[in-house]
Amino acid sequence: MSNVSVNAHFLRALATFSAVLLAASMQGVANKAASRYPNELRGFRFYAEYLDPLEPGRSDPEAVRRVLGDTAAVRRDGWTIYTYYTTKGGPLYNSQSGSPHEIALRPDGVIPMSAVKYSPRFDHCHMWVSEINIWFDVYSDTSGLEYWLHEDNSQWGSKGDLYQIVYGPRRGPLPPNTFC
Repeated sequence: MSNVSVNAHFLRALATFSAVLLAASMQGVANKAASRYPNELRGFRFYAEYLDPLEPGRSDPEAVRRVLGDTAAVRRDGWTIYTYYTTKGGPLYNSQSGSPHEIALRPDGVIPMSAVKYSPRFDHCHMWVSEINIWFDVYSDTSGLEYWLHEDNSQWGSKGDLYQIVYGPRRGPLPPNTFC
């Protein structure tokens, strides 16, 4: 076998090895994103698509800007993404933003979800939002994932409609039928 043939075989083997290594590393990235919020409902798996590698409680506003393009609300494919921050200090009317506490996706249209059956990995609790005077059924897991559904009909939505999906920090399990 000539040196040219050996070099060609070596280069092909190196290219194949590199391709396999790249594919394996990309699979690892996909698995990491899926494992951050492992209980995302089918059809509502937004962490890998819009938010990865953000981690509520750990990322900083600059990371939010890199991933979403802005630190304020942004729109993506029929959803509005809101980032809520902790405060580092300063006066209430002009405080300094700390890390993102949670990231909420709200649909721009109506999404009925009253027929969804949540697995036992989700806790169920009730949340009151005083600004709009509405109760919500909140289904959450220990990864920090929450699905907020309208508990009753109102001007803001019908019973069972999705209000928002929240990606927050990890937490412990909740007692059954608690107020969040």
